[in-house]
Amino acid sequence: MIRKSDASINLTYELDAAPSRVWRALTEPEYVSQWLKRPAGKNKVPQENALVPSFELRLISADPDSRVRYSIKDNDAVSVVTFQIRANASGGTTFSIVHELAMSAANSNWQIPLRAAA
Repeated sequence: MIRKSDASINLTYELDAAPSRVWRALTEPEYVSQWLKRPAGKNKVPQENALVPSFELRLISADPDSRVRYSIKDNDAVSVVTFQIRANASGGTTFSIVHELAMSAANSNWQIPLRAAA
């Protein structure tokens, strides 16, 4: 399911992987650094630079085996991405992503926004 508003995108996927594997991918630095990178555009970025991140990633919070939140600063935009995982009936994982535009940075001082729990 995909829902989009002016300031957020909500995605939900059913994965074949066990929740423990998805949790590791979301929280262990060696895995996070592999998959949380901007993909290279076709013929726009040299291959050796294809996986160089162009954003800052900061951990906001982690609820073991269920939810992790990151603040992402990309150029002057700051957003918050929340990943939620839970076991599904088939032994896999229901994986939800909520990406919210938090604020636009007017200077180099960026703060993690405070938001009410949904």
